[in-house]
Amino acid sequence: MAKVWERLRASPPMKGAFLYAIVAVMAVALGMLPNPHEAPLADAERFAFDQQMRALRSMHPRPIDRDVVLIGIDDETERRFLEPVALWHKHFAPVLHALARAKPRAVGVDVVLPERSYDSIVPGGDLAMMRGLVDLKRSSVLVYAQTVDNLGNILPVQLNYRSIVTPAQLGVDQHFRDPDGASRRFVRQRATDNAEVPTLVSQLLLGLGMSPSYGHIDYSLGSPLEYIPLHEVADMSDERLRAAFGDRIVLMGSLLARVDRWRLPVKLLASDPAHAGYSPADREGRLAYSQPGVLVHAQTLRSHLGPGVLIPIPEWSRWLLCAVAMLVVFVHARPAAIVAIAAIAPLITVGASLAALVAMQTLLPIASVLTCFWLALVARAIFDAVEAAVERLRLQASFNGQVSPAVMKEMLEGNLSPGVSGQLAEVCVLFSDVRDFTTLSENMPPAVVTTVLQRYFDRMVHAVHRYDGTVDKFIGDGMMVLFGAPKKVADPCGDAVRCALAMMSELDQLNVEFEREGLPTLTIGIGVNYGTVTVGNIGSSERHNYSAIGDAVNVAARVEGLTKDLGRKIIITGAVVSRIGEGFHFDPLGSHKVKGHSPVDVWGIRTARAAPAAVQAEAIT
Repeated sequence: MAKVWERLRASPPMKGAFLYAIVAVMAVALGMLPNPHEAPLADAERFAFDQQMRALRSMHPRPIDRDVVLIGIDDETERRFLEPVALWHKHFAPVLHALARAKPRAVGVDVVLPERSYDSIVPGGDLAMMRGLVDLKRSSVLVYAQTVDNLGNILPVQLNYRSIVTPAQLGVDQHFRDPDGASRRFVRQRATDNAEVPTLVSQLLLGLGMSPSYGHIDYSLGSPLEYIPLHEVADMSDERLRAAFGDRIVLMGSLLARVDRWRLPVKLLASDPAHAGYSPADREGRLAYSQPGVLVHAQTLRSHLGPGVLIPIPEWSRWLLCAVAMLVVFVHARPAAIVAIAAIAPLITVGASLAALVAMQTLLPIASVLTCFWLALVARAIFDAVEAAVERLRLQASFNGQVSPAVMKEMLEGNLSPGVSGQLAEVCVLFSDVRDFTTLSENMPPAVVTTVLQRYFDRMVHAVHRYDGTVDKFIGDGMMVLFGAPKKVADPCGDAVRCALAMMSELDQLNVEFEREGLPTLTIGIGVNYGTVTVGNIGSSERHNYSAIGDAVNVAARVEGLTKDLGRKIIITGAVVSRIGEGFHFDPLGSHKVKGHSPVDVWGIRTARAAPAAVQAEAIT
């Protein structure tokens, strides 16, 4: 496994191919399981279709010239007509005569004709209905709906009407229902024997001399539909009839809440009478897209009156686009660039899809494409995150104990340039050295020398890290420490002086332990200076380490050497004192020559600290 991982990390093409294969398997599973019509990608496509239809109706309304007119059976119609719908012959007849006077292009009635006669219950009803049918048939294309029983068999029409309403004027009122219960597609309907049967819409189109097209219904077309109640039509004047229905396609159907309700992608009715008794929250929420089935016929007709139904691209094209979208898995970029790609690409895709819907009546699989695109982005992001985490662990394991935590942090965050590099920085430099350690070590076994030094450096390094210092290097029994690099700090000089005092305190505690163990006690000298230096990876191209060089470093080292001559444990230059401010008591020690440099003003520091026997104020000397 480790070898495979290293091979993937070392080869970007292999890494991309590996991730591409994983994303492809996931995409196929999302698109095919448990079957292509009920798979998650199919659900996503249906959701995307609905959202696009709503967006277009909102942002790019497209009214239909000579739009479909809707005659609706609402609650008021039921209150006016007290009989069951099957006995409404004498109510339908005057409506048919009124429509005949208006001369519409076509009339589709989404109310089925009865299977038998009810003339014995409503005498004269059949004759009145037949006269109305003949009158309307003479002036317009007329198509009546047929329905099916529970087994899918088409129910017959009463014998009296068959001589008037011929098979060419009958069409089934069934719609294709998606797995989520919504109607989005206009498809060929088939009987139980798989024979194609005409639909209400296809018969209307054929009667108008138009060929029906099959595909997704364009729910973005048309303005919100108003309706004319059925019970008002017979009482309308001829002038109103012609203005409302003349040369228009008319659909007649139920708008009742309990009859023929379908879930649709958009809200088509300007005001749904079935929702009148509900709260605004319900009307805009759970009931918003539950609408009368006659509207499916209306919107299918609108699609044919407009640019046409929406045609999805072939299935092979969908998978080809998905394959192209998944190529983003080969992209390796900074997180900000990835976020930008993740935001911009979907906007472009959605824009292209909406343009294709409006301009070409073409339905693009944007949900599938975007899902594959995001899967590829996420897969790449996860792999890169894991790779970065593994690299961080590897660096920490490799350099732990070799570089200061501050340097390690800068390395892991990518703030240190690889290879030899350097930049100017204002830092405070601290040098410390154990006095006469060479003489002490001559009288101790090597193992004891190593132990003493280790315990000493452990205490000193602990003090350095407490004040955000960076251990530049260990020089025998001495050490060089930086404050203000690689990461800037607010008060490098104050941190350096406090660190120097803490180092002395740590040394006091350590010497107590050494005395108790019979080991020699240690005395150190510390020099502190401030100035501009060059920091970075110093050395050769083959071997280098993070360090600082410059005059300020040299002065700090030379000042540490003055501690023995001046009898002080800590000596600080004037450059440090001038930047610290209040909070410390300094002793001016005058100007002193240092090797290779002009004279330097130096200071000692006085502070309160605990002595072994009592607490007393003393100079650190």
